[in-house]
Amino acid sequence: MPAPLSSLAPNRRRLALTAAALAVILAIGGSAYAVGTGGSSQSAAPAASAPKTAAQKTATSGAESKVKLGVFTGTSVSSTNSFASWLGRKPAYAIDYSTRTTWSEIANPDWMLGVWKDSGYRMVYGVAMLPTAKGDKSTIAAGAKGKYNKYYKKLAQNLVAYHQGNAIIRLGWEFNHPGYDWHPSNQKQFITYWRKIVKTMRAVPGAENLKFDWNVNNGNQSLPKFNPTKYYPGPKYVDYIGVDIYDISWPHYPYPKKCGKACRQSHQAAAWKLVTTQQYGLNFWAKFARSKGKKMSLPEWAAWDRSDHHGGADNPYFISRMHAFIDNPQNHVAYQAYFNFDSPSGKHKVTTLKSAGKRYKKLFRN
Repeated sequence: MPAPLSSLAPNRRRLALTAAALAVILAIGGSAYAVGTGGSSQSAAPAASAPKTAAQKTATSGAESKVKLGVFTGTSVSSTNSFASWLGRKPAYAIDYSTRTTWSEIANPDWMLGVWKDSGYRMVYGVAMLPTAKGDKSTIAAGAKGKYNKYYKKLAQNLVAYHQGNAIIRLGWEFNHPGYDWHPSNQKQFITYWRKIVKTMRAVPGAENLKFDWNVNNGNQSLPKFNPTKYYPGPKYVDYIGVDIYDISWPHYPYPKKCGKACRQSHQAAAWKLVTTQQYGLNFWAKFARSKGKKMSLPEWAAWDRSDHHGGADNPYFISRMHAFIDNPQNHVAYQAYFNFDSPSGKHKVTTLKSAGKRYKKLFRN
């Protein structure tokens, strides 16, 4: 979700990266992630049964070992390499986001592309469908008419120039969240615009192998009347159906005062049940992907120790359940990426959340 400042001078960009990432998380923060967990309007629900035993948690089908591992650590090859050293397994994919206040930043993220050039990681980029600068008049309707094709042609040319013609593009990621400028209201315009971008980028010599991830935020409770499936562009224009998911819940977190181990486990299990079984929850998207003949992706997922305490905090149970979902061959997960980045709004890093990190290393080290 954060974006490095690829339009600044190189040394300033490095300094600005963390600030930019934090600003985006703070600006969108809880509301963005809350799409997947119920939002503050839900009343508390009864806690589910306690999690399974340790032996059950670690059972595996072997499917997870075939799923491509990714991570977001910021715009930094060294940080990604450090994560690999900590885990004892090198991720195949690195996640990143270009800045997006102007069309120039969207089309020419040169510094970011330069950082990852020949890094050994396959790149997964969050790419905006509209600039976010205040006062910018760009619209999805204009995009549907082809007015912005030139910017995506230039982006594809830049990807090829920086040896990243096989990148995965999370185009208009989390479009179902109203906090993003590309949150659509017109089905035909959104689909037409998406298709034009895909056609334009794939037509660039050397960019034929670009893949496109139609990437939603898990859940629907903040937007009960919005049906994201109506905005599916069709099989020719989508390679993966992605879902971003975090361990948050308004009905089940914060934990009550004097909540012991069994109490915490029951709240964690209830939160996971909501995440998976709610309308447009994780189970829904697995079924939807199967119905479209597409593999799933999980481009952002993480435990979350939130500053407002609506997250499960250092929760190894969430890590175990995510592993079990990824390891289930019926879910057809192609790639998954942990959001290993802390901010003032909360902590995700597996080196910060010690119990979650220990479980993550045990299950995903392979």
